[in-house]
Amino acid sequence: MILLYHSIIPNDSPADRLCVGQALTQSAFENHIRWLANHFRIVSLAEYLENFQHAKLNKHRLIALTFDDGFRVSFECVYSFLVDHSIPATIFVSTAHLEHGELLWFSYLKALCFEKQYPAITINGSTFHLNTMEQRIRVWNEIRGLAKASGDPARFSKMLARAYPLSPEVAAFYGGMTHDQLKTAGNCSLFEIGSHTVNHTLLSLLPREMQEKEIVDSKRFLSAATGKPVRYFAYPGGDYGWDTVELVKTAGFEAAFAVIPNRSVIDYQFEISRIGIYSPSLLKLQLKTIGVADLARHFGLRVG
Repeated sequence: MILLYHSIIPNDSPADRLCVGQALTQSAFENHIRWLANHFRIVSLAEYLENFQHAKLNKHRLIALTFDDGFRVSFECVYSFLVDHSIPATIFVSTAHLEHGELLWFSYLKALCFEKQYPAITINGSTFHLNTMEQRIRVWNEIRGLAKASGDPARFSKMLARAYPLSPEVAAFYGGMTHDQLKTAGNCSLFEIGSHTVNHTLLSLLPREMQEKEIVDSKRFLSAATGKPVRYFAYPGGDYGWDTVELVKTAGFEAAFAVIPNRSVIDYQFEISRIGIYSPSLLKLQLKTIGVADLARHFGLRVG
């Protein structure tokens, strides 16, 4: 089973940074890994794929760890712990938000809603209030929908950021890995860096030539930054279509990872499923590792 984590944040982070899912505290993540290490063999993604393909071992006893997006703070929180415990992991990095870059579109929207920088924002003549937690959660869901409906979430967020800039401190918290972190990961045998496009945009919304640029440019940048080949690709938001799969193959990736495969093409190597871990609960982690998520998917439920 391949597990998918997103943001791992310090234990003393404000509660608002945890309230919309995906982010886990450092201590919650470490508890997960300790439990996993006691019940499974945690292997690199490459070893997992090799054993899965050739059925050399019982695949249900193997776990591979992946992280999407490539946040600076997440790397700070997990690096020493994983190295100290010899735990391998793959980080799928979106390159636009790396050191000195702009925030990824959803990161900016999350910060805008939950970091209390503005009491209200106005979009297309509509005012959205951000005074209470209930309002912030509702606005977060609404403006994410607006961003996706625009057809170009990255452009939507950049335009909004010009009207509502974030403080440097807040922006830094949501930013991507530094160049030194990429080099550190590239020099460590436990870590593998994979591609997650440039802007983490929804690829199925883009014309073919723009998809290709997102895929190829990120691969080229990450290879140069780490000094190693970039073998694996993860579809941002689990979103892709037939064109996307073909472009990923043509770019020279060995495998690609979804969340819930849509089987748009019969090539399992480029639509490999993963199980998202979005809660600190050990019970929920245990249920997912015994196959509850796979069972739910079998019956048509979209369990991440």
